[in-house]
Amino acid sequence: MTADQLIELISSRTSASLKRMEAPGPSAEELKAIVEAAAAAPDHGRLHPFRILEIPSDARNALGDLFAQVIQETHEDPTEEALTSAREKAQRGPVLLVMVGCFHGNDETRIPQYEQMLSAGAAMQSMVLVAHALGYASRITSGESARAETFHKGLGLAKNEEFLCFISLGKVADAKPAKGRQEAQEILSTWVPT
Repeated sequence: MTADQLIELISSRTSASLKRMEAPGPSAEELKAIVEAAAAAPDHGRLHPFRILEIPSDARNALGDLFAQVIQETHEDPTEEALTSAREKAQRGPVLLVMVGCFHGNDETRIPQYEQMLSAGAAMQSMVLVAHALGYASRITSGESARAETFHKGLGLAKNEEFLCFISLGKVADAKPAKGRQEAQEILSTWVPT
């Protein structure tokens, strides 16, 4: 791959609509390559501050029940429609991954948590770029329910772990171009000493 091809790959990646995302998702071999790309992220101190949890298709209903449980706990009198909508969230995307932050505190390392979060973000970007290179669309999602203590426990996360996001992977027939991206001159400035 040339530098121009890499630039084109990065700039052509967009977030796909979950409603339009269809099977197939990445194969086991392709998923391995996608996850291995995460390991290439910068990782100050080799702390490995993230891991990836796959939600297999036969566990989607249980995940949906977990979403519904959070709605029942956090809303006084949820409607059946709200519970159904919560359960449906678990069915989106042919392949569903959870990015989990495994953050180390000051008692373990002098590397600040924001650097560990940056590492996880870089890992996520590497994953969606490799998925894009393999011909798959991606969508990153989160939400209030996924940050609830019940959800944390339901996923079996440890005390030092945090839900960061869902990564959905699949096919989209005609990907739409990205909107609202900044130009380089909007992002880059030059520091002038005072």
